[in-house]
Amino acid sequence: MKTVICCFATLLLGVSLPALAAAAPPAKSSPPLALTKGPHLFLDEHWIARSEGVERKVISPERFLEEPVVTSSEVHQNWQPFLTVLHDATLPAEQRFRVWYNADTVKDPKDGAWLGVTGLMTSLDGIHWPGPYDRLAALKVDGAGRFNASVIDDGPQHPIPAERYKMMYFDSGKYIGPRVAFSPDGQQWTMHNGGKPVLTVQNGEDIWSAGYDPIRQRYFLMGKLNGFHSWTTAEGNKVNANIRRVIASFSNDFKTWSPPKTILSPDEKDSGITQWYAGAGFLARGDLLIGFLRELRDDLSPEGVPAAAVSSNGASKEARRGEIGVTRGSGMGYTVLAWSRDGGESWQRDRYTDKFLAPDPRVGTWDHAMAWVGSSVPVGDELYLYYAGYRWGHKYRRSVDRQLGLVKMKQDRFVARQAGEQSGSITTPVLTIEAEALTLNVTAPRGEVRAQIITADGQPIPGYLFADCKPITTDSLAAPLAWKQPLAKLQGESVRLVFSLKNASLFAMDGR
Repeated sequence: MKTVICCFATLLLGVSLPALAAAAPPAKSSPPLALTKGPHLFLDEHWIARSEGVERKVISPERFLEEPVVTSSEVHQNWQPFLTVLHDATLPAEQRFRVWYNADTVKDPKDGAWLGVTGLMTSLDGIHWPGPYDRLAALKVDGAGRFNASVIDDGPQHPIPAERYKMMYFDSGKYIGPRVAFSPDGQQWTMHNGGKPVLTVQNGEDIWSAGYDPIRQRYFLMGKLNGFHSWTTAEGNKVNANIRRVIASFSNDFKTWSPPKTILSPDEKDSGITQWYAGAGFLARGDLLIGFLRELRDDLSPEGVPAAAVSSNGASKEARRGEIGVTRGSGMGYTVLAWSRDGGESWQRDRYTDKFLAPDPRVGTWDHAMAWVGSSVPVGDELYLYYAGYRWGHKYRRSVDRQLGLVKMKQDRFVARQAGEQSGSITTPVLTIEAEALTLNVTAPRGEVRAQIITADGQPIPGYLFADCKPITTDSLAAPLAWKQPLAKLQGESVRLVFSLKNASLFAMDGR
């Protein structure tokens, strides 16, 4: 009888057959997931056992500025795509946004020489960076090419005040490899172990981005691995190429790091000569680590590219020896989402078909060839994403055309689960309710979202049916999900949630 009542109530609400069918439980396979307090994003299929009539769509951030915010001009002197921006509301207003980045101190209009240093600038709003920048002289340069400025703020509660701020950077001089430094305030820095590398790598493995995992309470990094790799592309072409892949390492103190292991290599789902400049801008959201993976396609050129940009991207004969199936363009780059549920031991990723941030297609724009996210900054209910843009290609006019821009998006809206006029449904795996209430990150101003709760074997629970759920018909980051009975009554129970969507997008659920 209970099943009949549930179905009748569902049909009365006009929910289509896909949502109705979703009430049938998928086969049991694994222990229940804990629906804890905090955000739970529908980025992947972790919270989805069945989906019908619902599309997964990557949501690109909003380009709201025409020009870069940190430029190659004399006041900024940016020359690399690597940066960290932090926002601290406790600082004086004009210093609340700070950016650490790589500056080229050589004034060379021909772009034939450079000397990289670490620069620091402040901003009132994160958009306008008047400069001039400060050169962090304590971070003495070993060699000519300073790369990376990956900064972590462990907060005022950090037990060692002098190590509150941590930075990872790379030099290639007397020593080759990533180095770390510590600071009490982000401005006065002390190089660890006299500036010697913390990992042994070869020259050219110069990209390193660090993050912190609050669940496992350890640091992690993504780095660049150079070397030959063989694979078959999405187009069916067999390739053997000297490319950049991704490695990971872990540390409890930011000083001693585990031996790097390879975590990302191109495969048959990747188009062309896919490679990476590692990931960056890491965020911890619920049980997820989210990163922004900087994909490089040196086999592509943007529309209108000058011939000099293509010729400048050629590799040496030694580097090309043994390559099979490789073509070269001026080089293009875009950003895709990557995520981990095991603290960075392994990462899932989107592919070229689901770009998160692509270059501007308008010919001649400052970010026409590259759009690589390098830093993410929560600001209110938005996320600021700072990215590197190149105008014509990978190796062309490095101290002139490489600049830093800003896009933004609403919190946690990386991936939408969308349904149109025809209703769709999402059924979760079996969950153990630990939260007292639930809100949804959702857009449904011309539609609606409802949910019901069923038992693990698919039986309806009175008071938690679609008919008992107040429909959500708004655009909200935290729309309350309410039934006739409070969610707290089901704490400790093993159940499933079934969402019904019509003309709506669902991004995340948040336990309260």
